[in-house]
Amino acid sequence: MAAQRPAAPPNARAARISGVTFSVGGAVVVIGGVISILAGSPAAAHDLAPVTGSADLIQRFGEMSPIVSAAFAALTVVGVAGLLGLRRLQAPAASVELAVLGLVIIFSIVGALGRVGHATDGGVMGAAVACLMGGTAVLAGGIIAVLGRE
Repeated sequence: MAAQRPAAPPNARAARISGVTFSVGGAVVVIGGVISILAGSPAAAHDLAPVTGSADLIQRFGEMSPIVSAAFAALTVVGVAGLLGLRRLQAPAASVELAVLGLVIIFSIVGALGRVGHATDGGVMGAAVACLMGGTAVLAGGIIAVLGRE
């Protein structure tokens, strides 16, 4: 006789699906917001000169690195949520990973807002707020995924 997988309670499946949906939706919003921030050219940045050398390039990358790290965290969220949705990763472990990645996204964007000069003048502020809301959705997805008691 073949071994049967124990059936999870009905709310476990719903919590898993909801957690995946919240997390992937939040990650998509974060990636879209990061692209918008990096591609934004607001009027306040009219004095931004071309890159003059390696030191200038490193300084500019230092300003943008928190935003790029938020994008990489969002891509990682998609992978973790996919493993959770396919039941290749247990819900408690996935929910902790999603919650930590959500916090990484939130703190990366908050840290970048003060360093990226044009993010606070209103030109790309909406994209930054969208990234914060996406990080919050990822955090909520992690919390929802653990509530199913699978």
